[in-house]
Amino acid sequence: MTARPRVACITVGTNELTWLDRCFTSLTASDTTGFDLDVHFVDNASADGSAEHVARNYPDIRITRNSRNLGFTGANNVGIERALAEGADHVFLVNPDTWSPPGLVRGLLEFAEKWPEYGVVGPMQYGYDAQSSELTEFNDWSRTALWAGEQHVFIGDGIAHPSPAGSAHGRAPRTFEHAYVQGAAFFVRAALLREIGAFDPTFHTYYEEVDLCRRARWAGYRVALLLDLGIQHYGGGGGGTGSDYTRINMRRNRYYYLLTDPDWGPLKTGRLMSKWLLDDLRGHGVGGRTTPLNGTRETAQALWWLAVRARVIRERRSGHRRLSGGSAS
Repeated sequence: MTARPRVACITVGTNELTWLDRCFTSLTASDTTGFDLDVHFVDNASADGSAEHVARNYPDIRITRNSRNLGFTGANNVGIERALAEGADHVFLVNPDTWSPPGLVRGLLEFAEKWPEYGVVGPMQYGYDAQSSELTEFNDWSRTALWAGEQHVFIGDGIAHPSPAGSAHGRAPRTFEHAYVQGAAFFVRAALLREIGAFDPTFHTYYEEVDLCRRARWAGYRVALLLDLGIQHYGGGGGGTGSDYTRINMRRNRYYYLLTDPDWGPLKTGRLMSKWLLDDLRGHGVGGRTTPLNGTRETAQALWWLAVRARVIRERRSGHRRLSGGSAS
């Protein structure tokens, strides 16, 4: 008898109690026809009683409590490690500020079972409406993804670079091979995680899923959004002033991501970093705008952070070159 596939849904929360009921009510009500579903909550050192609330109201949810905030990357890795140890065949990372339609997880699984060449997939994201279960309008992230198309992740910076999308030959219908699947709704096969590892912990928060998607492609898998599946997600946008935390982490991680990518040669890397540095110093970089004084301070912090991790960057780039088969520049 063939074993039923097992999917582990992992939600990480840090003081996000107000979102959890709608998120977990939807996940635990999923249509599990033909597969087994484990729902995990990784409490990332919350101080708002999140773990206690989940334990009291959702006795079937597996709870892991972190003693300190490990960031999105570290906390999800904790959940992934547990899910793999418990025999999951697929892992679905889903943010607290989401609502999942009853057929979403089953739809993701059925696609993955039919198309084994796809290592990471995700649904399209729609606006969050606590009063409705309708998927009406795309949220900011989906609109930006559709605007960028199947181009490289830095297409908005105006430097030509090959698309990461796979060949049209053999592509599954109704798929969109964007540069990455956002971590808010990220469905990945366990075999891929066992082959290339989970998130790079150096990222802590931001760009970790972009990195995992490029590693998946280097390992020979496709990465895609599924146009016929959707999820409500409150977040998923950008812009505004941003917080210090968001700006600093996004800026430093963007440099780290670029410097560890062997597909980018020295000339193009230098051109792109020069553009970023000018924008960051002016306070107009990724993660939101700030004053030039803050921009200079935050850029100095990012450069120091990178300098301290120079050895890690070299090792990661070398490992990525091996993973990609040495075909990168």
